[in-house]
Amino acid sequence: MKNLHISDKEKILTGVCAGIGESFGINANIVRGAFLISLLFGFSGFFVYLILSIILPKSEIKAEVIDEEDQEEKEKTKIVRSWDKRMLAGVCGGFANYLGWDVSLIRIAFVAMTMAGGIGIFLYLFFWFIFPNEE
Repeated sequence: MKNLHISDKEKILTGVCAGIGESFGINANIVRGAFLISLLFGFSGFFVYLILSIILPKSEIKAEVIDEEDQEEKEKTKIVRSWDKRMLAGVCGGFANYLGWDVSLIRIAFVAMTMAGGIGIFLYLFFWFIFPNEE
């Protein structure tokens, strides 16, 4: 695990989520989804994001300096929407491929989140627009 930092590589707003993803070795979109969920529960994710953007240090590595090892690691941690396991948009299939789980477990989780308050629909739509299609 690397130290927590703000990333210049995959940043969308300030690079907090990309830095957390790099530090823990997970996809930045998963961290973004977690912040999105926290926004729905008392808007606490917004304040956590602001605090992290102020206190976390910038990454020492600039975005222009990407060696082959970093590119291979980025391709390994990339989540894409699956064509072969898709029912609607391939989001569940992409998560299943990334995590190495059965796609049915991911679908059950999205249905359970939808029935427990509707957050599953919003997350599915969020990931639908964030994750690229499988080539």
